Amino acid sequence: MAANVLSKKEIDEYIRLHYKPNDEADDKGFFEILKGPRKYLPGRREFAGTNVTGDTLQYMLDKIRNKVELSFSEKLIELIKEKGKKPADIYKKAEIDKALFSKIKSDKNYHPTKGTALAFAIALHLSLEETQDLIGRAGYALSSSIKRDLIVRCYIESKTYNVNDLNGKLIDYGFDPLTNKCGL
Repeated sequence: MAANVLSKKEIDEYIRLHYKPNDEADDKGFFEILKGPRKYLPGRREFAGTNVTGDTLQYMLDKIRNKVELSFSEKLIELIKEKGKKPADIYKKAEIDKALFSKIKSDKNYHPTKGTALAFAIALHLSLEETQDLIGRAGYALSSSIKRDLIVRCYIESKTYNVNDLNGKLIDYGFDPLTNKCGL
């Protein structure tokens, strides 16, 4: 795949190879995710010894709340620092306006849209695993049964980190762009 621009043919081939309709998706149930290996939420600890059938929902929620690490906002700021980037450079690459970035930065409990979270992952040049971790902190995941998600995954796996180009391709395929502020 090309370094900066993906062709429709390359994206179509990626979708053909990776698309799994809903009935074939390898989704796991909520409690199976909590009990199983942490491949679904990298960087988080396992819930060792959790007996799902014997625990109340409140007990489970309390355990989850105690295990959660950084919020989306906190992790985003940490990643910007880790990458040695200026925040302005990242939110501009993500096609996010300054006011929204300021709101995200100032409110550790801010809940972005999935598109906004993905735009930041692209702007930060995150791997697929890092992207799943970041967007997971906002309650999202990339699915093999959603073609829009597959297009995003295709860009990430090919290391084509250009939000503007990705937004254009999403529009070409009939999907909404990740961000409304796209320079098309």
